[in-house]
Amino acid sequence: MLPNVQILEAKDGFIGLKLVKENQIDLILMDIQMPEMNGYEVTREIRCLESDVQIPIIALTAGSVKGEKEKCLAAGMNDFVVKPVIEQTLREIIRKWLKQ
Repeated sequence: MLPNVQILEAKDGFIGLKLVKENQIDLILMDIQMPEMNGYEVTREIRCLESDVQIPIIALTAGSVKGEKEKCLAAGMNDFVVKPVIEQTLREIIRKWLKQ
């Protein structure tokens, strides 16, 4: 889908936050249910670190309960995708937020 992209993977929220601090990130696909720090907590921490440029953060969650999208947006995420993610949906969301 994106042959020239470098993908960084975090096994938990602490590692995700560390990757953001140590790398120039263009887009984050944020799992909500992660060990150590959940996606809401990591997003709030990332937003506190930012100054000029806001990294697009897309929530990825299996939770399709009422209010989940609003909770993600309130935490500072830019968009919301429910798992399982369909390839076309992922393409559209990446295109939307990376403005390629």
